[in-house]
Amino acid sequence: MKKTAFYFSFLCLLFSFHVLPAQHAEKTDSIITTILNESKSTDADDQGLMLIKNEKYDEANKFFTGAINKDESNRDAYFKRGVTNWHLNDSLSACRDWSAVLALGDTATYLLLQKNCHGNMVFEDDTVPASRVRNLFVNPAKTTAPGYPTTFAKTIVEEMPEFPGGESALIDYFNKNMKYPVAAKQKGIEGRVYINFIISKKGKVMYPYVIRGISGNCNEEALRLIREMPLWKPGKEKGKAVLVRYNLPVKFSLK
Repeated sequence: MKKTAFYFSFLCLLFSFHVLPAQHAEKTDSIITTILNESKSTDADDQGLMLIKNEKYDEANKFFTGAINKDESNRDAYFKRGVTNWHLNDSLSACRDWSAVLALGDTATYLLLQKNCHGNMVFEDDTVPASRVRNLFVNPAKTTAPGYPTTFAKTIVEEMPEFPGGESALIDYFNKNMKYPVAAKQKGIEGRVYINFIISKKGKVMYPYVIRGISGNCNEEALRLIREMPLWKPGKEKGKAVLVRYNLPVKFSLK
């Protein structure tokens, strides 16, 4: 919650100055530096943050890239790498990084994309137009399931994505590849971990994150299984492959 509030404060101040890539770098630097200095999180010990404050943007970019390589769900690292890309006048990479933050569930980033990326989201070489972004990633889906966060949503298209070989092959994949966490076994922990992710037009699984989980390192194992999935058969609308936001429960059972 603190980081979401931090991002939102940053965005509000940024928009109030109508900052664009072609405007004076000094103004952009001043705004970002002010917000980062006001951060109350543990980021004071963040080496990458200090590099940003010292205007060492190339080094900061490498630092956050390393953090992302270690944890593909690190929204904070994506956000700050986007800041470094913005300073380096690489607006496409900045929009790509901020798109990742929104894809990973931080809806406050939508305002940043709306102002500085024409409302579009960028995933590798694929662009989601602004007309689809809000329904895909911002508006919560209506669900009767209790206990689900507002980010629980998925895209409904004419032809939904399919795991290669279908549902039975998906079950086999989980059965053969799951490494039941030792901590969960010892404590008798069972249940389902719900993962939200994107299936690209090429069928690639991207930006998975936990929307409802359980303890005993099951969340981490569920994410690993999702990340290591083979390419899916992509979803289609009017015969054309489209990006789809998808939810999948990963079941942990000791029986």
